Amino acid sequence: MKTLITAFTSILVLAAASYGDVIVTKSGSTIVGKINEIDGGKIKVTTDFAGDIVVDQAQVEQLTTDNPVFVSVEGGSSYSGVVTGGADGDLKIQTEDGELVTSIDEVEESWQPGAKSPSQVRQDAAMAELRRKWAYEAALDLTGKSGNSSSTGFGMSFRATLDGPDDRLVFYSRANFEETDGTKSADDARAGVDYSNQINDKWNWYISSEFGRDVIKDTDLFVTTAGGFGYTLTDTESRFLNIRGGVGYRFENYSEFSVPVREDLSAASMDFGLEHKETLKWGRLVNRIKFTPTIEDFGSFRLYQDTSLDLPLKAEQYSIRLGFANDYDSDADLSGKEELDTTYYIRLVLNWR
Repeated sequence: MKTLITAFTSILVLAAASYGDVIVTKSGSTIVGKINEIDGGKIKVTTDFAGDIVVDQAQVEQLTTDNPVFVSVEGGSSYSGVVTGGADGDLKIQTEDGELVTSIDEVEESWQPGAKSPSQVRQDAAMAELRRKWAYEAALDLTGKSGNSSSTGFGMSFRATLDGPDDRLVFYSRANFEETDGTKSADDARAGVDYSNQINDKWNWYISSEFGRDVIKDTDLFVTTAGGFGYTLTDTESRFLNIRGGVGYRFENYSEFSVPVREDLSAASMDFGLEHKETLKWGRLVNRIKFTPTIEDFGSFRLYQDTSLDLPLKAEQYSIRLGFANDYDSDADLSGKEELDTTYYIRLVLNWR
């Protein structure tokens, strides 16, 4: 009787094979379709009656394909050919070099010609995660006013970030210009580069350099260079918080036309910073703070803070940025200038990769 059942099952399999690949389960069910792949003990099949389904490999008694497929067995060897199976779980692969006999239990992977093996797909995905990727951001705003007073101004910024699994390189620049009733009320620009490398999940080391000018404060050139260590307090999908501290060097060259004349600064300095990013349901909040006092006199320092909120637009790459920035120079009063400059802005931001 058992022989009769086996023969009858084989006849059904051969008949079904003319319409596609065939899987017969240990419970007696027959599935006809296209076997896309076998991976991790699961067989992925596309059928006409149920679409894509997944069958547990351990529950399969018989497997047959109507076209050549790639099969990888225990030990790492791979073969290509039409697969036929018996009711006892044996598989025969008709390769160019002859017939290979194995079993369903020994099949580790199977995939269609022209496709990559599941293990290769996983390896490629892992390598993609290890690759450094560039991301770019450009922002621009224009302002104007007429009436009792007239003013025009613009602000812009650019940031290029190269992110890797263990390091990050950032190039950035920003500038603000405004003229009120024919007189400059803002004219400053800065650019810099920042590199950080992860020591472990929490600690990192960094080096950075920034230069710029501020015409209103009679600063023809300022340069800060620093290096040190950072500590990541939080790094999740919705929140990032990193603090850093190190030592550096500050150089500031002042206009010879400033009244009173201010002596140039060249001094060793400390370097402290904070970067905070918060992803909200309706936008993203970013805070950046940089504090650079001289070592000789902590009362001589520059403090820069920038807080912004990005609100996404319907166009995926664009957003509106609302923010304000404070630039505090503790020694500005030496040349008769205000220590604190505050900039408020609304900018159109473009992000791309």
